[in-house]
Amino acid sequence: MSPSTLVEPLRIDPDLRLEPLLPIHAAEVFGLVDADRIRLGARLPWVAGTRTAADTEGFIQGSIARRDTTSGGDGGGDWAIVAGRDTSRIVGVIGLHTTRWMHRRTAIGYWIAGPFEGRGFVTRSVAALVGHLHARGMHRVEIHAAIDNDRSRAVATRCGFTLEGVCRAAEWIDGRPIDHAVFAHLADRR
Repeated sequence: MSPSTLVEPLRIDPDLRLEPLLPIHAAEVFGLVDADRIRLGARLPWVAGTRTAADTEGFIQGSIARRDTTSGGDGGGDWAIVAGRDTSRIVGVIGLHTTRWMHRRTAIGYWIAGPFEGRGFVTRSVAALVGHLHARGMHRVEIHAAIDNDRSRAVATRCGFTLEGVCRAAEWIDGRPIDHAVFAHLADRR
């Protein structure tokens, strides 16, 4: 049996938390994407189609719809990565993709705004989220990263994921196919 959603507020550390994305986050998230469009767009195919805060709000509405399994969603969805003790701000987004309760598996995707790279926000968020997902009944958690995305691959390795192989031409970005390294973390760590 699946819970109604996997997306709930998660406090990671005093300076880091995950907040389920809501429409009130749209302007701030869009601002991060728009300010970092070239860097993010080189890795994320949806950036090109995100032209206004309304586009981001549409994405958030879809995320909200995916959360509730009682209304046809898969229980997945997205969180804002919120950093800071006194003055908190959104620094990126982390979410669940292709959640399949029957098979007790899901995949994590994430992005961080350039000015916040290298501070451990993504690694700490992924590590906390993996623990949360296993505690909620997910046996297999995957991360797919472009084979040349060393930073994203390093996050998976630091969080105890195992490289299982390469999925050729898994994604198409900027007119070219992108191969993905596929990593997995199992609840029993086999």
